[in-house]
Amino acid sequence: MRPEDRLQYRCRMFLDSHMLPPCWWSSVGHERKQTLRQGQMQKARGIRRGLPDVMIWAPGYFLGVELKSGKNTTTDAQDGFAQAMARNQFGYEVVRSVEQLGEALQRHGIPLAAGWQIAAMHHDAALDVPTKGHNKPPRARAAKPTARGMAKFRRAGVIV
Repeated sequence: MRPEDRLQYRCRMFLDSHMLPPCWWSSVGHERKQTLRQGQMQKARGIRRGLPDVMIWAPGYFLGVELKSGKNTTTDAQDGFAQAMARNQFGYEVVRSVEQLGEALQRHGIPLAAGWQIAAMHHDAALDVPTKGHNKPPRARAAKPTARGMAKFRRAGVIV
């Protein structure tokens, strides 16, 4: 699993448990691997590049949160989205940890449940633990049988 995906899972758990109503949040699936045709269909439907990984709505306010791990930087499309949010007096933040997410929410006046700092530290600590099987080479798979191979087994009486 990619480090940014792990961060997004932890941010989801944090937001579900510590963001207070009436605030609401969601993520958008930005499919990375897609065919040319799928990309054309998304563009035709009006799906634009640069949308943040997490979108948070509070009464009269919007905050876009871009999640980055390591030394990854924002794209030109993401920078354009940030500029559009600033022009509309909404917020945009780039965060690299759950604790930074909590701090960003506080900066923008989005209410959080008490004890959010401790929960954020626990989530960040879990991100530091390697996942099971992380960076292992993929297991070799048996080759699919060919028609010639199947015919050979049938002649030998192995497959009926």
